[in-house]
Amino acid sequence: MRSLKVKSFSLSDSLECGQTFCWIKEGEGYINADIGQVVYVEQKGNTLFYDTSESDVNLSKLFRLEDPLDQIHREITRDGIMKKSIDFAPNLRIINDPFFPCLVSFLCSVWKNVPAIRNMTGSIRRKWGPSYEFRGKTFYGMPSPLELSEATVSDLKKLGLAWRSEFIVKSTEAITAGEVTEDKLVSMDYREAHKQLKKLHGVGDKVADCVSLFSLGFLEAFPIDVWIERVIQEHYGVFTTTGKSYSKRTEAARNYFGRYAGYAQEYLYHYTRCKV
Repeated sequence: MRSLKVKSFSLSDSLECGQTFCWIKEGEGYINADIGQVVYVEQKGNTLFYDTSESDVNLSKLFRLEDPLDQIHREITRDGIMKKSIDFAPNLRIINDPFFPCLVSFLCSVWKNVPAIRNMTGSIRRKWGPSYEFRGKTFYGMPSPLELSEATVSDLKKLGLAWRSEFIVKSTEAITAGEVTEDKLVSMDYREAHKQLKKLHGVGDKVADCVSLFSLGFLEAFPIDVWIERVIQEHYGVFTTTGKSYSKRTEAARNYFGRYAGYAQEYLYHYTRCKV
């Protein structure tokens, strides 16, 4: 296997904190088959050991290893709960997932828990995605928009996606038609990209923020779900003084934490879920 020395990075915290459904636990490490091939990564101390089914991969890009983590910690640490959250998983980093797999995953996530999301996305991969032989096993990647365009609402409902099926079919249609594309989105600022994402059927504020943060690299995005809502209610009354709508609260969070608000969100999210 190849190896890569890393600093201030925890593979397990970063991949098990709820931000990605592209990486799957496999043995002592994790597998990702959503990047046009299969990559396996495990961590021992400050070294990542990895193997691929085809060509080399840029782990620094996938794991945002160039993000200035010490500076991020300094900029977002404003109070006790934030400091506790960082101290709990100081080497957690935001992941850079591929756009379409990230979008499909978070469309599946609406009102579902992590095991259910993994089950739905796994079913989509096996039904329409590419297959790869790697280390004596078969792994399936998320289908491309063109590949998934073959799926009907009825097909997806049979896989247990219920009303989310229409979200995925219509969003896939819009993407294959070029109405919304990754290239266009990353050329915009956060607000405009968020607005464009919401033009996709079924994409609301939270899903748009998740895709903005975990795929498009908008580190100021601050997704709010039930866990973050609890944190807001208990620790951040300031986020509701200007209004209780999602847009008002997430804007207040961005203003409060600054350009790395997304990191603040993920530390708070991971700490809150694990400490229940």
